[in-house]
Amino acid sequence: MSAIIPASLRALSAESLKLKGTLALRLCFIAPGLVVALSVLQLLLSKGGQPLATPLLAWERFIQGVMLLWAFLMLPLYVTLQSALLAGLEHGERQWKHLFALPVPRSAHYLGKLIILIGMVALATLVLAALIPLGGWLLVQLHNPLGIGGPVPWAFLGLRAAVILAASACIIGLHLWIALRWTSFTVAVATGMTATVAGFLIGQSARFGPWYPWTLPMQVFAGQGELMGQVAVTGLLGGVAAVALGLWDFVRREYP
Repeated sequence: MSAIIPASLRALSAESLKLKGTLALRLCFIAPGLVVALSVLQLLLSKGGQPLATPLLAWERFIQGVMLLWAFLMLPLYVTLQSALLAGLEHGERQWKHLFALPVPRSAHYLGKLIILIGMVALATLVLAALIPLGGWLLVQLHNPLGIGGPVPWAFLGLRAAVILAASACIIGLHLWIALRWTSFTVAVATGMTATVAGFLIGQSARFGPWYPWTLPMQVFAGQGELMGQVAVTGLLGGVAAVALGLWDFVRREYP
C-alpha cells in the first residue's frame, strides 16, 4: 500500500503532462461556458413577463435553471467524453503494454486517470459556478425578465455545485471503467449517450430517478431540495463501488 501512493503520484504527473494542449483540458472551460451562454441567450430572447417577487428569488431561479441544464444534460455527456479521451491516450497508440512493463503497480495508472477525471469534473463545476454570476450580471445590463438584483447567493450556489459534484461520483467511476475496459472510443461514447437519453425518461420517475446514476445530479433540484443528502451519499457510495470494480477488472485484464 505504501508503494501505491508515490507510484500513483508519478502516474498522476504523467497524466497531467499528456493533457497539455488537448481537447480534454479545453472542455473544462468550453462545456460550462456553453451551458451558461445558452441559458443567458434563452432569457435574452424571451419576451419577458412578471419578475419574481424578490431579487433573491430571481437569482435562485436563474442558478437552478443553469445548473439543471448542466446536471441533466451536459454533465453526463461531459463525463462520457472526458473519460473516453483519457482512455484514448493509451488505447489509440496501444501504450498499455509499455506502461505495464514499467516498475509501477497497474493500479497506479488507474488511480492516476481517476484523479485526473475527478479533477476535470471539479474544475468544470467550479467554472460553471464562477460564470453564473457573470451571466446574471449580463442579464441585469441587457434584459432582466426574472428581476435579478442584489448580491449573489453564494451559499445557495456553492451548496448545489458541491452536491452535484458528489452525486456525479457514480457516473465518473462507471464511465472510467467502461472507457478503460473497451478500447473502442465508440463503445464508451455510445454507452454514455444511451444512458443520458434514458435519463430523460427515468429522471421523471419519483421511484427510479433518485437511484439511476445518470440522473442523480439533477435530483438535487427535485422538490425543495429534500433529496440533496440522499443523492450525494448515493453518488459517493456508487462511485466507490464502481471504482473498486473497475480497478479489480483493470489489474487483471490483458490489453493488446
